[in-house]
Amino acid sequence: MNVQYSKLQVQGLEINLIRKEVRGIRLSIRPDGEIRLSIPFVITDSVARAFVVSRLPWLCQHLEKINKQKALEPDDFSTVPYLGSSYQTLIFYHRIAPRVVIDSSERMCIFLKPGTPETALPKVLDAWYRTELKKIIPPLIKEWESIIGVKVESFQFKRMKTRWGTCNVIDHRIWFNVELAKKTFPCIEYIVVHEMCHLLERGHGTKFKACMDKFLPDWRNFKKELNGIPVRS
Repeated sequence: MNVQYSKLQVQGLEINLIRKEVRGIRLSIRPDGEIRLSIPFVITDSVARAFVVSRLPWLCQHLEKINKQKALEPDDFSTVPYLGSSYQTLIFYHRIAPRVVIDSSERMCIFLKPGTPETALPKVLDAWYRTELKKIIPPLIKEWESIIGVKVESFQFKRMKTRWGTCNVIDHRIWFNVELAKKTFPCIEYIVVHEMCHLLERGHGTKFKACMDKFLPDWRNFKKELNGIPVRS
């Protein structure tokens, strides 16, 4: 396929412009913040720039979320986020299987086998986050099943780029983002209720919001907190 690459500057944002054999215009943001605009060959730079300008509010909103998420990601793992707090870490090398323990001094102790490179830390923390969520989420599901009046047949954890949770309304199966382990308990509960309400109402329209208002009246504040938006007192 014939593809042409170039750069486009729009109000301080650098756009990776990709011309190829496509019919429409597609604007996307990668998890690392890279902005891509795919356009047909016939589209000029000025038209492409005007399209980006028309989408600036959307771009800025999503770039802000990405930058806030990056701020939570540790560069050297000297501190690690968990349930809304940031824990100082201590790394120990021991023959026991890799594990994570929060000690009595509220420090996060990470145990690695001798010779394990620190590049393995993300994988160890990911496994620990999943284990912790398996302790937190099942009791919430059980509690809210009786309140909402739905049955969750199964749930799993995975990393998602743009969602905190998603569900299959036919099979009553829910997937939760592993990143939820970094958030506060009320935010985790909000996502549980959110996905379970989808088992009653597919979309995010008036009926869905009414469902959320009924079962979790303060859900809008939890949503703001989850997405890094200050909540007014």
